[in-house]
Amino acid sequence: MSDSVIGRKGAVRLPSYVFLLFPAVAFILIMYAYPFILSFVKSFELDGAFSTANYKKAVDLYYKDITFTFLVTLFNSTLATLLGVLLSVYFRLNDSFISRTLIKLYRIPIFIPFVVVAQMMNSFLAPHGILNLFLGKVGLVNLDNPLQLFNFAGLSFGFAWKLIPFTVMIIFGGFQMIDNSYIEAARSAGAKLHQIIIKILIPMNSSSILVALVLVYSQIVGTFTLPYMLIGGKIPTTITVDIAHRVNYYRDFGVANALGVFSYIMVIVTAVYYLKMNMRDAKISHPQG
Repeated sequence: MSDSVIGRKGAVRLPSYVFLLFPAVAFILIMYAYPFILSFVKSFELDGAFSTANYKKAVDLYYKDITFTFLVTLFNSTLATLLGVLLSVYFRLNDSFISRTLIKLYRIPIFIPFVVVAQMMNSFLAPHGILNLFLGKVGLVNLDNPLQLFNFAGLSFGFAWKLIPFTVMIIFGGFQMIDNSYIEAARSAGAKLHQIIIKILIPMNSSSILVALVLVYSQIVGTFTLPYMLIGGKIPTTITVDIAHRVNYYRDFGVANALGVFSYIMVIVTAVYYLKMNMRDAKISHPQG
């Protein structure tokens, strides 16, 4: 019988846990659902009337930035997840002084705010920053014509430095839950290292890997500080920088809301998948009687 019980007079009694969930649900509705709905509605308003002009203007002015944002997000979320898997596999299968030291150190970037990361990348990737000076010293770069990294490449480097440790934290935790007996049995059967990784570790930890991918993807879409401080007013840049520009300089909330809707569209598929996966896991963990 389900938790919902029908009373003697036919009235339905709500499950007791509904009252426990109410504060969390109310917080989500107020802090996330309401702003999303309001932004979506306002994006179709122009001078108090319904119009799609804000979307037309957003596409005409920022179609390159919308494409750039999607490509940056897709590339960096994939890169961070792949490298996170590789590092997590190394930590799981290698018990050495180096791996134990890295396990203790890799979490540090997770706790550094994006604004600090952006300032670090500014100093490191600048035309005469630390990286170019080092490459110039070893003769790989001419300092009169240094590498220009305040672009897609530099932005990707900054995201990788910040987000790979985050993916490792999630994925490595999943790998640690896999019993050693599976690995030893595969080795006894003659499995090579790559077979153990591809046929045992990754399939048994696929849910954690996908969670890491979804969370990183969502973080990149909504990040403002790093692209703003690295790319600034250059073209192309990310949607978040464009939104700030429309609001701060033009007070154009209609186009800003339209750009926000484009960012919602980018994450809606991953958000729906994430929710469905959590609901599926909850059903498996707590089946109804």
